[in-house]
Amino acid sequence: KEGSSFRLKTMPTPYLLMMNGKIIVYVLVCFIQFLLMLSVGIFILPLLGMPPLDLGASVFAVLFLALCTAFAATGFGVLIGTLASSEHQGAITGSLSILLLSAIGGILVPTYVMPEMMRHVSVVSPLNWSLEGFYSLFLRNGGFLDILPNAIQLVSFFVVMMGISSVANRISGRV
Repeated sequence: KEGSSFRLKTMPTPYLLMMNGKIIVYVLVCFIQFLLMLSVGIFILPLLGMPPLDLGASVFAVLFLALCTAFAATGFGVLIGTLASSEHQGAITGSLSILLLSAIGGILVPTYVMPEMMRHVSVVSPLNWSLEGFYSLFLRNGGFLDILPNAIQLVSFFVVMMGISSVANRISGRV
């Protein structure tokens, strides 16, 4: 609306550099949000009489999976922002798609109570990949190797989303 996108494109900066700047900022925001949620589980819940969050066997694996999840979320956000023709359209599309992926992925309803067919469908949701990875760490006391397949799927999703975004930008003539 304000023309900031146009001004960014007139700068003598390669498209990849501009996108990397956006990605770094949004991944950091996601990661900070994750650290705040962990802080609530570790420090606030005990004040309410509940047990503190147990990070499992590998704090490194927890942080690594959170970083992979942040990249996947950022890639999806970039794709929605690229395809949306207005801020309003992007907000609605993003919200509805996340709600749908949450329902499919087992965030709203656990996969073990879903019908068999829905359990098979749930494996296509990146939210399911992240959730299963955190289940492995927090509930099954897994380590880095246990979450590696989930992390690879999340990073692959990021790469695919960025590839589609780049192609969509080239087709629309925005780059």
